[in-house]
Amino acid sequence: MFDLAELGPQHFDDLIGTRFAIADSELALTLRAVERYRSPSPRGPAFSLTFAAPANTRGTQGTYRLIHPRLGELAIFLVPIAPVDGVPQFEAVFN
Repeated sequence: MFDLAELGPQHFDDLIGTRFAIADSELALTLRAVERYRSPSPRGPAFSLTFAAPANTRGTQGTYRLIHPRLGELAIFLVPIAPVDGVPQFEAVFN
């Protein structure tokens, strides 16, 4: 599993549009956006990832194990946010 403390937004920029499988599930999320934030944190850059889910997906906030061919398995805390054009969305914030 990749160490999340070593990940930055640059690791995700060229993965927009790719799928992240949800471990132990038939579902996958598609990375839709990487947003950078200004932060005085000494821990590294603050950023968020927005994922689109398949239609009619109902998820709760929590830690999900996402699997990507380039990054391997990542345990990421996801929160459902407002749908876009009826497509469910989830957000992960790193700060």
